[in-house]
Amino acid sequence: GKIAIIGGCREYTGAPYFAAISALRVGADLSHVFCTKDAATVIKSYSPELIVHPILEESYSVRDDERESVSSSILAEVIKWMERFDCIVVGPGLGRDSFLMDCVGNIMRHARQANIPTVVDGV
Repeated sequence: GKIAIIGGCREYTGAPYFAAISALRVGADLSHVFCTKDAATVIKSYSPELIVHPILEESYSVRDDERESVSSSILAEVIKWMERFDCIVVGPGLGRDSFLMDCVGNIMRHARQANIPTVVDGV
């Protein structure tokens, strides 16, 4: 199957990597990681087998007046991919950034509405 990992920020890159690579090792066909831009290069450098989407944002990189539009564009980008996944894993390496948590909450709501099985790790 196809797995999406929603996680990974500038401080925490190992957890999403291990979640994604473990999915491949136990038989998943494709493993995608949706992470912040700061985490993407690091996660991708761990393994060329992972498909990395650097689309999440943290508070420090988004102005207050842009938060709603950035959050909407993040959700729209994830929705483009969502129907392809057999399940999503939410949480590895997300950290505690409030804006990032709000964006991930929107992603989780959409996954629930789309009946996509979701594993939640530490959120």
